[in-house]
Amino acid sequence: MPSQGKLYIVGIGPGCKELMTVKAKKAIESSDYVIGHKRYVDFVRDLVKGKIIVSGMGKEVERVRLAVELARNNIVSLVSGGDPNIYGIAPLVVEYIQSNNISVDYEVIPGVSALNSASPLLGSPISGDHAVISLSDLLVPWETIEKRLRKALEGDFVIAIYNPSSKKRKGNLEKAMKIVMEYKGDTFVGVVKNACRDGEEVRIMRCSEVIDSNFVDMSTIIFVPNSETIIKNGIMLTPRGYSRKYEV
Repeated sequence: MPSQGKLYIVGIGPGCKELMTVKAKKAIESSDYVIGHKRYVDFVRDLVKGKIIVSGMGKEVERVRLAVELARNNIVSLVSGGDPNIYGIAPLVVEYIQSNNISVDYEVIPGVSALNSASPLLGSPISGDHAVISLSDLLVPWETIEKRLRKALEGDFVIAIYNPSSKKRKGNLEKAMKIVMEYKGDTFVGVVKNACRDGEEVRIMRCSEVIDSNFVDMSTIIFVPNSETIIKNGIMLTPRGYSRKYEV
């Protein structure tokens, strides 16, 4: 039997209200229930008019199951940081619904990802073809992450690295930077921490400096340049290619 409610999977953006979409705000305000990790729920708490349900890390499946069940007869917003399709909760929702043949009305509301908010703070490191890789091996084996990183480097993509380091897996960041150095030497990379949030910091560092510092954490995104990226006066720019065709 079709559900009488609605499930919104809401991307709440990188961490500042100015970059949350109007549609995301309206969905949250219209919901009978708002469900999510405490960090994300706290961010939108002032918009919530219904009931709040908070769950912790590692409870994603239970969170999705509850949201789908409640959405049979209620308006529910399941909130996710950044964009819900980019290392967010949306793929799990779709997988759960498809695997269990559940009939529920749902809609994914896109959000501004960390990539989109962090890149302009450096100038314009991403302007065309690029790869996005997470160093978190909680769901993906390190062997697969390393293979993808190497292929992206071989393809000369600008690479945005998500989830670079946590207390339990600092070694992944060191391994990744050493792989980058195999292909590019001790190159400069763009490092943005807490983009669009309190404590925002932007640095351009060599790979070796990234390894030796304690600056990078889970709230950081790293931009690895391609062969055309220019770093000058604290600005990181990857030209689109206009100068090959026009006088710039």
